[in-house]
Amino acid sequence: MTTHIIIDIEGTTSSTWFVHRTLYPYSHERFGTWLAAHRRRDDVQAMVQMVRDIANEPDADDDRVVWWLRHWLDNDQKITPLKAFQGWIWDEGFAAGHLTSHFFDDAIPAMRAWKAAGFDLSIFSSGSVNAQRAWFGHSPEGNLLPLFTHHFDTENTGPKRVASSYTHIAGVLGAPANKIVFLSDLVAELDAAREAGWCTVGVRREGDQYFDAGVGDHLAITSFAQLDLSGDVPGLVRS
Repeated sequence: MTTHIIIDIEGTTSSTWFVHRTLYPYSHERFGTWLAAHRRRDDVQAMVQMVRDIANEPDADDDRVVWWLRHWLDNDQKITPLKAFQGWIWDEGFAAGHLTSHFFDDAIPAMRAWKAAGFDLSIFSSGSVNAQRAWFGHSPEGNLLPLFTHHFDTENTGPKRVASSYTHIAGVLGAPANKIVFLSDLVAELDAAREAGWCTVGVRREGDQYFDAGVGDHLAITSFAQLDLSGDVPGLVRS
């Protein structure tokens, strides 16, 4: 029986369009001013150096660093320093009340019900841990962070389309792979999780970015309310 549920964010709990049309522009406009204001922080300096390393431009100044952040964002690339800067900027935006996260109507009730039923919930997203905490800490229904025990991202775990990342998460959780369920809208992520021995559930949100791509041969749901986790493997609620 399932003991742990690992949840993706974009396209799974929340609309990718909200992220792309609201959060992405918010960070795009603020990369330069935010970097200038926080330049002396050790963690910021480390991410600036990572930008230089990835871009293979060891002498890149701050303007060039900002150019690379915007370039990667414009091309929707999952680059660790980009996600770090976005997370920091969004964290301030949520804290200031400029931003409120989006959730599909079924997501929050289901996550609360799973937690109440004794499941261990965690997040695995390409968004940084800072971004995840800001997102779930400022939902339309208040602070949801107590629902989750772990936050995994590409920096502390690895790429989402590689099986070793899911093996790493299972080790951190101390849980058998076949007791873990992963929910995502992207078939490549689901394939990687299944390769690591996890149970997988494809979430298809009609009208969202990757709906037409489908979820391959993974169990498919359009709402968390359809998911039955009472058996040995995930199934659909019988109507």
